[in-house]
Amino acid sequence: MGAYIRIVIAKSSSKMTGKTLKIVPGILLLHLILFSVPFNVSAAETASPVAGSASTFLGIPYPIALIICAAILFLLIGRVVSLRSAVKATENPEAVEEKKKLTGLALKWHYIKTTINPIFVVLAILTILTGFTLVDWYNRAQDLGAQVGYSPEQPIKFNHKIHAGQYGIQCQYCHTGVEKTKQANIPSANICMNCHKAITTGPQYGSTELAKLFAAYKSNTPIRWVRIHNLPDHVYFNHSQHVVAGKVKCEQCHGKVQEMERVVQVSTLEMGWCINCHREAHIDSENPYYTSTYDFVKKHKTYTVAQMGGLECSKCHY
Repeated sequence: MGAYIRIVIAKSSSKMTGKTLKIVPGILLLHLILFSVPFNVSAAETASPVAGSASTFLGIPYPIALIICAAILFLLIGRVVSLRSAVKATENPEAVEEKKKLTGLALKWHYIKTTINPIFVVLAILTILTGFTLVDWYNRAQDLGAQVGYSPEQPIKFNHKIHAGQYGIQCQYCHTGVEKTKQANIPSANICMNCHKAITTGPQYGSTELAKLFAAYKSNTPIRWVRIHNLPDHVYFNHSQHVVAGKVKCEQCHGKVQEMERVVQVSTLEMGWCINCHREAHIDSENPYYTSTYDFVKKHKTYTVAQMGGLECSKCHY
């Protein structure tokens, strides 16, 4: 009875073998195309470390990934071919007699070849590939907005090392909203022209880059600066609260911008990074904002942001 059931399964498997040979290469190719699409296009177009993820498949370099996929494909085809041969051998009376002579591992291998459905093998392989792909996508999603080293090319080459470093221009002069609103805001061409009406050539690029500024100013066209520091939409962050009330210096989050020719993201901006700061940052007991609002601050020499509710979920997510 058991032998009869195995023969029936083997015959049904043989009918699906032809279809499997046609379907498997297409499915694997579709997986390869879908899973190799860069998850973060903006980062892939820059020279940031995150751009390297665009040249990998499941975190594996393309050449190696292609070799692995080709090996899986050949193994699968070999499995189907061996199954077809096993089915033909099962239908042959001489093969049945030969099978009776098999023992040990040889008998087990023969049983596997004649009973395992090739469709099961296909689904198993695709399940494994899909699992690795979902993990890879999750890891890429974690990098969105948390791209340490991200330094995109800007429409106009603006050298912070010259402006903020050499000439000592304060951050607040250009980013006027940092002490007043939630956003630090990007300076408009009007602010740039406060100085560059008189300064028409630069020490590094001459008049080439400034010509772009003048053209934008005359045509009243906003300069499309590329944003570097991004937070998810579900995260609330107020610059004025941190700068005015918390007395947080710009370089504490953005690094030493006065030493950067082109601004680069130096902090992860992840939730754990913010929480650690709230745990360690002490309230300035001399800060009028706190002493006039919270009486209990006067009674403590040291008081952290966390102790004032800085770790509550609703502070940042509401």
